[in-house]
Amino acid sequence: YAEKSVKSLDAHVHGLSELTIAMDVESVEIQLISPAMNLVGFEHRAVSKQDIAAVKKAELILGQQDSLFLIAGGDCEHLSTSIDSSDLLESNNHHDDQNDHEKHDDHEKHDDHEKHDDQGETHSEMVASYSYTCKDTSKLSSIKVALFASFPGIHKVNTLWVTPSKQGSSMLSAKNSTINLK
Repeated sequence: YAEKSVKSLDAHVHGLSELTIAMDVESVEIQLISPAMNLVGFEHRAVSKQDIAAVKKAELILGQQDSLFLIAGGDCEHLSTSIDSSDLLESNNHHDDQNDHEKHDDHEKHDDHEKHDDQGETHSEMVASYSYTCKDTSKLSSIKVALFASFPGIHKVNTLWVTPSKQGSSMLSAKNSTINLK
């Protein structure tokens, strides 16, 4: 599965996002990887107030895990959410010149590494990770993924899931947005 996941991410298809769900007996980890285009409508670094606001809004929506992931059964409780939008936003933790320089180097390497038809186009992604603790994941029957209403740019979500007893994959869409684990 890991290999397949990496290959499909390299393709970087607009409208397609990746969702990985890993469960053990008492925890659920959900990771969403999406081209920025699907979430904010652009992929360049956010510089204008309008672009930065769009990224902040996407972060805010991604931070509302209770309305994005409806976990049925298992008695799960949300622990933490982390959202990485560093492809789009400058981090404020570094001195600006140094940060620009580092980012520039990263960008060069990134372009050399990836084989893209369109020269110079940036392929930015946002990654959101969610952690839950559960009384018993074997009682978890389904997870409804409600990303489509909040992010019209997401047309399909390629989902890979692993539980202690089985694994599977499904392609979710607005009409088919529930992962049935039973």
